Amino acid sequence: SAWSGGGGDKAMIPQDSGHPFAGRYVGSGDRSTIYGSRLYGSGYPSSYTDNGGEAVQGRGFPYGTWPISWGTYRGGEEHTSSTLDVLRPGGPLVLVSLSSNPNNWPNIPTTEVYQLVGDRDLGMFMMSDLADWCHAKPQWPQAFSPTASGNATTQPKPENVIQYYRASSFALTFAEYNNTAALGAAASSTASVPLPDLIVNSSFLACINDTIAVAQPILDWPRNSDSKGLSAGAIAGIVIG
Repeated sequence: SAWSGGGGDKAMIPQDSGHPFAGRYVGSGDRSTIYGSRLYGSGYPSSYTDNGGEAVQGRGFPYGTWPISWGTYRGGEEHTSSTLDVLRPGGPLVLVSLSSNPNNWPNIPTTEVYQLVGDRDLGMFMMSDLADWCHAKPQWPQAFSPTASGNATTQPKPENVIQYYRASSFALTFAEYNNTAALGAAASSTASVPLPDLIVNSSFLACINDTIAVAQPILDWPRNSDSKGLSAGAIAGIVIG
């Protein structure tokens, strides 16, 4: 839930549940591990195997949902399909643009515009919170098309990400940021490019980042649950909605 601490025990999605990710673990992510880095596959708690750094393929879901997908980029292809779009907790992936209200941020340039990438419900929830807390201009979500992200000017790309959250299931991007460390198979061994001068000391960005970290909904998991697995009904109730 929003503003909660999360945490608890992790449990296995039952093998006989019919879930596309049956056999993987879900849960136990808490608010203290919400931040990732600028590289895809970051933001997992230490209790989840890293599979070689920033890879996402084959990993579980500490916050209750699977990572966003950039198509075939770094193992994300297993997290995108028409079936998974229907099943994703919170709905299909969307983009939400974030620009400042000049009445509240008179010194923020009009070119300082960010985009959120995440499920529909989370995108709309965070837009509402960011309008209240950071005086962002309310914007309606747009469809996110990862297969178009490499050639569509309106779609962000992995190298535009300035922050991942929730085990890479939510991201904040900036079009003028070009993180070459995010390109290629060896991304995890390369330091990320510094943020552009335009935003490196931005109070607007700081407000967005802080608010996302403390407010975005995460999975509340019952303590002392059976770590070997839950019933199909329990998993459906927690993972699917």
